[in-house]
Amino acid sequence: MLVASLLTGIFICFGVPAVGLVVLLGRHQKKGVGLAFLWGALAFFVSQVVIRIPILQIVLPGMAWYAVLQMDPWAYGLFLGFTAGLFEEGARWIAMRLLLKGKTERVHGLAFGLGHGGIEAMLLVGINFMVILVMVLAGQASLFPLEAGGVFLGGVERLYAMAFHVGASLLVMHGIRRGRQVLWLGIAILLHTLMDAAIVILGNAFSVGVLGIELFGAVSAILTLALGLGMYAREKKVE
Repeated sequence: MLVASLLTGIFICFGVPAVGLVVLLGRHQKKGVGLAFLWGALAFFVSQVVIRIPILQIVLPGMAWYAVLQMDPWAYGLFLGFTAGLFEEGARWIAMRLLLKGKTERVHGLAFGLGHGGIEAMLLVGINFMVILVMVLAGQASLFPLEAGGVFLGGVERLYAMAFHVGASLLVMHGIRRGRQVLWLGIAILLHTLMDAAIVILGNAFSVGVLGIELFGAVSAILTLALGLGMYAREKKVE
């Protein structure tokens, strides 16, 4: 079961973004779809891997106020959520404004979000799953005391995280299209903050279990995706 869960997670992390991109390229003969995917991936890599994560892991641990902050689940959760939203949504907006000029149709937003969420899944989960799978198949399963159910949930979490990133990308891009960039960028940051903050707050302040946290995340992602798709559908209806 563990091997099956690892394979499922690996497919979600690597296969879903790849298959999604192929489908978008095949169904929509629009220029810039592939580039939107790449810029979305770059937006995550720069905002999180290059900037935010090193700050959280290297710079802030040496500061007294940060140690105090970590003792309060509400403050710490909101801090992590807000910084994630600010950096990632800000990076989305910058990339869309500077690198995707004139390419703000729905398919571009879908590709951008898929690239953003896809590279996150690959780097944070997919590669680890691949390493663990190799070790398990080599008879070193004892080094990784993992449960198949937990691994499976980890893969599912990446699936709805990608859905969230697609929805958030559509919202930011919608704001650029309609000349209401500050409003929709702010909404995307707020939604990102609430979703990420809940991971810390629900578990530590309310003792919510893993399934409850995952359910909250899934519902939040689905609602964000629905909102993003809905705004583009509304544009089309108005036009």
